[in-house]
Amino acid sequence: MDIETGKKFIKERNYLEAEKIFLNLLHKNENLMLVNYFLGILYFELQNYKKSKFHYKNSLKHNTNSKEILIKLAYLEQSYGKLEEAKDIYEKLLNLYPYYIETYYRIYLLNSDHLKEEYENLFLEIINKKNSTLHEKALANYLLSKIEKKRGKYESEIDYLKKSHIDIFNSKKNYNLQSNFYYQEIISKKFKEIIFSNIDKKNLNFKKYFPIFIVGLPRSGSTLVETMLSDNDKIKGLGENSVINMAVLNQISHKIFANNFDKKIFELSINCSEIESFVLKKFSNLFEFNENIRFIDKTLENFFNIEIILNLFPNAKFLHCFRNLNDAVIAIFQSLLPTLSWTHNLDDIINYIDDYLKIINYFKKKYPDKIMDIKLENLTKDNEKIGKNIFNFCNLDWNNKSFNFNKKKDLQIKTTSNVQLREKIKNYDYDKYKKYKFILNDYKQKYKWL
Repeated sequence: MDIETGKKFIKERNYLEAEKIFLNLLHKNENLMLVNYFLGILYFELQNYKKSKFHYKNSLKHNTNSKEILIKLAYLEQSYGKLEEAKDIYEKLLNLYPYYIETYYRIYLLNSDHLKEEYENLFLEIINKKNSTLHEKALANYLLSKIEKKRGKYESEIDYLKKSHIDIFNSKKNYNLQSNFYYQEIISKKFKEIIFSNIDKKNLNFKKYFPIFIVGLPRSGSTLVETMLSDNDKIKGLGENSVINMAVLNQISHKIFANNFDKKIFELSINCSEIESFVLKKFSNLFEFNENIRFIDKTLENFFNIEIILNLFPNAKFLHCFRNLNDAVIAIFQSLLPTLSWTHNLDDIINYIDDYLKIINYFKKKYPDKIMDIKLENLTKDNEKIGKNIFNFCNLDWNNKSFNFNKKKDLQIKTTSNVQLREKIKNYDYDKYKKYKFILNDYKQKYKWL
């Protein structure tokens, strides 16, 4: 086995197999810089801070000033709340590589106050360079949008954001168009008519499991809820793993791409036994998957899969995270979520939210005892009351320490809200969207929820 095979396993989240390959290569003293680098990535994904740092450091011994390794090490420190350590590495990167745009982006995520107006000309230079990649231009445009936002120039901010999103979208060659087509063109348009009568539930073994699925829209408090619940030895947070999505798509992709496919009469036929086998294999590569450990799956788009999930896991509970929808539109557009193809265009964002509302409201009526609404504004205003309600709904014992997760030294938070969540839970300004009415007004006629 070689490095490329190990990389493939990491990408597929087959971490146990990846670990075997890289540890074997390490034992053989083969390409120690790269092997240690990928072990650093692997253990970061497995939430092992000490091992991840150890291997990044060993990788640096073979290339002291590697910007790729240094940026990974800095983000490791940042994700575990070691902000000063992260800042020191970022400053080193700035001195070594003043045109490395990734550093400026990470610094902004670390503390938006560190984004200086004096960087503006450098960002413009990166955009205008002939050899700049689309990714580099996307980050430069994004950071320019944040400078304009600081200045209160919101129309200019949006213009830069639009350019950034176009570059991000065009830079991605691996968007799962199959997934997009299935969820946004089939399920979202025909979810009520889809026939689930062919669901095969024979010999299912997940009846003793009590998983928690966090669903909803990005930037709506899902990471806060997951982090709060994960402060328990018997609960495993899996983040956004997309395992259920992959399982479903593996079954139906041949139908979607068949020559005689007609989405108007598409009938969803699901073999849950096959999905169960897939889920068992994938989850077992992520953690010790058994009925004694409850897990949290934070794949937000699982609201599409509620019907299938409840056939697999009849004891599953769903926590639906949401916020003021005007704020949601703006917050999503103001973020860079590269893996989500629908987040790079305002039309797509609003269409997606419209589909999401129809689907989640349908399932809330169908399964009222399985889905709990958690509004971000309420969670931050009265966190203890809402927290107790969440724990009660999930049949968990309330623990006051759940709101002191910001003090835990071994807690990993991988999302872009990792710094914000280290602060004490507080009220936020949720009326920011009012500054952006100029881009929302065009949609208000068609979408009554705006």
